Amino acid sequence: MEDVLWEGKPFQFGLPSFTKYTLTASRIIIERGVLTKKRDEIRLYRIRDVSTKRNLWERMLGIGDITLFSTDANNPQFVIRNIRGSIKVADLLAEAAEQSRLRHKAMEVTEIAQEM
Repeated sequence: MEDVLWEGKPFQFGLPSFTKYTLTASRIIIERGVLTKKRDEIRLYRIRDVSTKRNLWERMLGIGDITLFSTDANNPQFVIRNIRGSIKVADLLAEAAEQSRLRHKAMEVTEIAQEM
């Protein structure tokens, strides 16, 4: 079981949300749906950039959107919408992605060295 760094749901102005985001040290998991559940994941080492967008109303409500740009074939650009504390979550996500990339590179170097 992976350690969970952050979990959240989109802010829906009091309406129920059937989307859940989970950030671990190696991936972000997106679960959607009520009767039929769909689950996607993006490996953090694939994330190349993270950006946020908050308009005036979103800033007043303390929410915002986080856009992930990745090398993932299924999700090259993915938007996490209406997240509370979006700046802090985006910073956490960017740092976790950087750490994951460093671990992934170290594993690749180790594999190459073992092949020699």
